[in-house]
Amino acid sequence: MALVIAGAYGNANNASAEHCTIWKFAVISDTQGDARGRDNISCINNEILESIAEDIAAEKPDLVLVSGDLVNGWIRNGGTEYAVQYKNWKNAMKPVYSLGIKVFAVRGNHDSGPERLVLTPLPPHLEPTPGSLDLLKKAFEKTIIEQYTPLNGPEKEMGYTYSIVHKNACFIGLDQYAEGQHAVNQKWLDRQLSENRQIHLFVFGHEPAFETDHKDNLSFYPEKRDRFWDSIGKAGGRIYFCGHDHFYNRALIPDGKGNRIWQIIGGTGGGRLRKWSGSYKEGARVKCEFHNDDLHGYILAAVDGRDVKVEWKAIVDVPARKWQILDAFTCSAASHITH
Repeated sequence: MALVIAGAYGNANNASAEHCTIWKFAVISDTQGDARGRDNISCINNEILESIAEDIAAEKPDLVLVSGDLVNGWIRNGGTEYAVQYKNWKNAMKPVYSLGIKVFAVRGNHDSGPERLVLTPLPPHLEPTPGSLDLLKKAFEKTIIEQYTPLNGPEKEMGYTYSIVHKNACFIGLDQYAEGQHAVNQKWLDRQLSENRQIHLFVFGHEPAFETDHKDNLSFYPEKRDRFWDSIGKAGGRIYFCGHDHFYNRALIPDGKGNRIWQIIGGTGGGRLRKWSGSYKEGARVKCEFHNDDLHGYILAAVDGRDVKVEWKAIVDVPARKWQILDAFTCSAASHITH
């Protein structure tokens, strides 16, 4: 088998590579600090994020996806400037950056602003100071959006929403706050999906499409959410990575045509973990296949031809930095894609 040395980052319309060596990518989310009950002016969970970065570096994936909420952002930040928060994040991720591993992030609610639809009216203590959200966006843009981040998104989302082609996969990162809240630019997404010619399709954003713990998610607009989900299934996508809820949850949720799609919530990058009842808003439509709300960790995926093995690596002993794979499953690319 020929060795594929480098991938391509750009528009999602390159010819697919049928035969690739096994390659890996990692997914992290919700790495913000737990600012409740202790002093945390860095606005990240240094201990957990540094451990995750070291383990990712040891795994040597081709790229890392970040599904939002990198820092505390506009809330519970102890007065730490936004630019400093994101610099702290990049410092913690040095083991990854130092190896030349490319990092692609999208914003979460901590990176964009307070929830204004579910929380009505907004409590006064959650109201940012005038002009602060513009500063937050500029800090994210200057510090986190890299020179290699594709500027192929919608007009108002350049660098925030984008598609990437790497080897035999297309990745699509979605900002879910530029089009208001709990929404994506579906017109742009449909075009990207129709142009994709890669074997694998991976979509990632911050909010779950199907509600678990937090009520602020893409299901706030159920019809738009269903169109979003069906568009992934029609294009042959099998996995949607997200965060927002501070636990790990893997659920199988078929689209309207019965295509199998997994929603994988990996909000275990450092934020305060939350217990969850296990009751999905959509009920029987959503089938839980694995859940853990006790440990921090990250997702590692290995692509082998048409197959993808997805693992959730949990840090079971934080001081000793001991890791264990607690969930693993394999899925295959769609044999036929209808555009």
